[in-house]
Amino acid sequence: MSLIPRFPKHLDEDIPSVKKERNYIILLIYKIKSSLVSLFRNFADPILFQTSSPSRFRDLFTSPMDWQGQKLAELWMQVLLIVFAVVAFATGYIMGSFRTMMLIYAGGVVFTSLVTVPNWPFFNRHPLKWLDPSEAEKHPKPQQQVVASKDKKKSSKK
Repeated sequence: MSLIPRFPKHLDEDIPSVKKERNYIILLIYKIKSSLVSLFRNFADPILFQTSSPSRFRDLFTSPMDWQGQKLAELWMQVLLIVFAVVAFATGYIMGSFRTMMLIYAGGVVFTSLVTVPNWPFFNRHPLKWLDPSEAEKHPKPQQQVVASKDKKKSSKK
């Protein structure tokens, strides 16, 4: 099933130029689609999905953020969204323009996303020191033994 609408056949027969224009539109849509796919493959794959050599762009979005960085990012997100909401509402109210209010708030959401979503280096100032797997095998965590006596259970029921 094609997503491109089909013209009724009687229109194609009556107007010969319609068929020619329809074929041109279909060809144009196909060329745009194939160009975008090849652009994505040629540009985005080496940057985002390469595995042989790390890129700074990919690491920006995939390296882990520490706990303090997550807390800071969430705090900044909340503060920035509230500030932009207040500024947008005040500006929209003073100017009497709902459109202006929405544009300011949308700009604030985009700005907030650019500040808080990527894993910027200042969000990783306190990296976690994980235990090496070989060290973990050498020193297993001791098992806690639960000692329950029947006397304590009987006295607790009374």
